[in-house]
Amino acid sequence: MTPDELRDEGNRLARPCVWLRATGYKGDIGASWGGPGIVPAPNKNLRHWLSINCFWYEEVLHRYGHKIGPPAGVLSVYTDDDGGGVAVHDRKAKFSVKRGATALFAHPGRSMPPIEAVFLLGSPAIKTWLKANKWKPEWGYNNNFKDKKPVEKYLRSYQELCPLYGRSLTAHAVLGGWHFPWPDGDWVELVERPLLVWTFADSEPWVEVWGDGKKFEVKQRVT
Repeated sequence: MTPDELRDEGNRLARPCVWLRATGYKGDIGASWGGPGIVPAPNKNLRHWLSINCFWYEEVLHRYGHKIGPPAGVLSVYTDDDGGGVAVHDRKAKFSVKRGATALFAHPGRSMPPIEAVFLLGSPAIKTWLKANKWKPEWGYNNNFKDKKPVEKYLRSYQELCPLYGRSLTAHAVLGGWHFPWPDGDWVELVERPLLVWTFADSEPWVEVWGDGKKFEVKQRVT
């Protein structure tokens, strides 16, 4: 397996996403960061992270066949002090940037998969390569893997394109795309679940919202 072949596998598995950044075109506001939430929290002991203009789920993700996220209204994300939180959706809510909040602009893009996804969901050529290295797809990657050179090159490219690392691509958050293999060990079980948003700014924690557009689960990630 060459580095170029491994990169091509990653490109094939890339998912559409919407990067949320502090700069962009005036008409492309995708979320408000901090300040008061647009959809009220169920109690006052929660921290508001961001409120999402759900128009962008339909405009980008639904258009490319990824039917995740509510197609209309506003989704407000809150965290608690116990490692969880709530996401509250109001289909009829009108999006606006309230006083004290920061406007985030929508930038449609592509989310490259972590190497774990390439191992697990790659082509038959990937499976043959893993077998030759006496490695199972669900094991992910660690230093015990023999053929490190192509993987390490892939990891460098992935890190350049993942705002978690703060390199060439930066964002406050992302709608859709791939999730990260956190130390929690739940990466494989989340592969088929819809990732609605993942935050990067003001970490730790990093905040994820999972759900089918009607029911939501908020996860806080720390290292």
